[in-house]
Amino acid sequence: MNTEVIFLSLQKGTTKLIFTDNEGHHGTDITTDVQPGDTVKWKIRQGSGISEITSIYRVPENGDIFSQDPAPDKHGTGWSGVISESATGSESYGLKYKVDGQEYDVDPDLRIFP
Repeated sequence: MNTEVIFLSLQKGTTKLIFTDNEGHHGTDITTDVQPGDTVKWKIRQGSGISEITSIYRVPENGDIFSQDPAPDKHGTGWSGVISESATGSESYGLKYKVDGQEYDVDPDLRIFP
């Protein structure tokens, strides 16, 4: 089982997220490759302007790609979730975050390889 890390920052002058993962993907709309049983961690880049991640959740029309709902880590530095052993294909998930007290919502993708 691997650990995939997705870093969050803001596009300069906006509240739009930029994602960077440990696989080398970077941009406002990336797909991170995972395998069943992998742990995915989301971390806010220091000085990014993002105050917190408020929720990571499954998108209702997609399958449940997580074996349990992602949750904040023990140290308050990010969130983590584990990919379900039965997950397949490519799935969107929801991520809510706050900037200056205002909440925003995006739906990035995870692509599951068996």
